[in-house]
Amino acid sequence: MLKIANHTHYHKQLARRLVEQARHIAPEADMTLGINDSEISLCSVINGQHACYTHSFTQPRLVKRAKQKNQALLKACNNKKQTLHRVLDLTAGWGKDSFILACHGQQVNMIEQNNLIAACLNYLVEIAGLEQPDDCYQRMEVFHRNSLQYLQQNPTIDADCVYLDPMFPAHKSSAKPSKDLQLLQMLTDNQDMELLFAKALECARHRVVVKRPLHAPTLNDIKPDIVYREKTIRFDVYLGK
Repeated sequence: MLKIANHTHYHKQLARRLVEQARHIAPEADMTLGINDSEISLCSVINGQHACYTHSFTQPRLVKRAKQKNQALLKACNNKKQTLHRVLDLTAGWGKDSFILACHGQQVNMIEQNNLIAACLNYLVEIAGLEQPDDCYQRMEVFHRNSLQYLQQNPTIDADCVYLDPMFPAHKSSAKPSKDLQLLQMLTDNQDMELLFAKALECARHRVVVKRPLHAPTLNDIKPDIVYREKTIRFDVYLGK
């Protein structure tokens, strides 16, 4: 069951649209969706504990991080000449990586298969664009689709870079995933990532980028052409033929 709490004052029309979209959604676990003028929150009970995640594309900490220039994500999704302008994010999730790319000039189409997450992303992108002068929000577009079906129906995609961020596999340690990832895992069915990756390699014009845990095996055991590493993650880059 999904409970909805609408606390908006300035973006009532956009909030009503989100409410109308969300009211017909029945997640497997009980959840509460909170809608505010600058953010949304999702709350549920996970392993007997209350978990709540708040998301906004205008949150100062996220904006500061997104503006940083020397990020492995930016290097992976572009080239030295900076000529890759359109990115197709096949696993949008909460849209943070797409936001970073958009903040550095790339047009990002975000594909999200979960209807609740897609509706929340649409709302957050639109209210951010109204509240902030930065045109990065105008470079983000959300589509509620199944990514594999999207590629099968659009074999000649209009994107310079295809981006994949599979949800991290369960870890042997006792450390729990962050609340945003836990809630994302509750809402999203696992896609056949190997099949999606293979289809992305067929469709991509210039490159496919896959986000992976630092020591995880490569998808489909295919060696990437380039690898960009950070402390806990890496980006495997597969160049178009």
